[in-house]
Amino acid sequence: MEDKEDNIVLDAFYVIVHGEVESAEFMDDDLYARYGVVLGRDWSVVDGIETGLSQIARKAAGPDKRVIWNFPIDVSFKSTNIFGWPRLSLSVYGLDTLGRDVVRGYGSVLIPTFPGTYERNVQLYLPLPASLWQRFISWLTGAYSEFYDSKFVARDFDRHLTRVEPTGTIKIKVQVLTRGLHLLGYVPPVSNYHHP
Repeated sequence: MEDKEDNIVLDAFYVIVHGEVESAEFMDDDLYARYGVVLGRDWSVVDGIETGLSQIARKAAGPDKRVIWNFPIDVSFKSTNIFGWPRLSLSVYGLDTLGRDVVRGYGSVLIPTFPGTYERNVQLYLPLPASLWQRFISWLTGAYSEFYDSKFVARDFDRHLTRVEPTGTIKIKVQVLTRGLHLLGYVPPVSNYHHP
């Protein structure tokens, strides 16, 4: 493939993502966020960090009841196939009454497929125990249901059997740049270049 603008031969296309995990709305306090990237087989990370863990943040005093992290995301991808487009796996953790780390919610969002600036509010959820008895035991022991792998929520298999309950929302802002997609026939619509 030859890029007509620069007369450079490209053997793949590139997707660059820069942004932040901005904030979350939860009933809980003293929370921290974690993100991870889930990719298809033909994708690789060429620069940046695939996973991140934020600082612990508290809600501010006053009417704004958000937990604000402004935690950066900066990662670049390379691929030869759009199958397996990157997804962000998001999870929020906090401390229970005994000071133990417990998950407060999981969520997932597709990295936008066209260049532009995007803001997404992602609904987070927790898996539910299979029975009322298990729910009682979880409450009694403090061992709540959670996924073995936090990236499970961004994958497309075995999720159809999972019962969940909503717990909060997390807000991310990203800027997406692409290079070489037009050589494969993927041209973004003009209206998608700037999304609030």
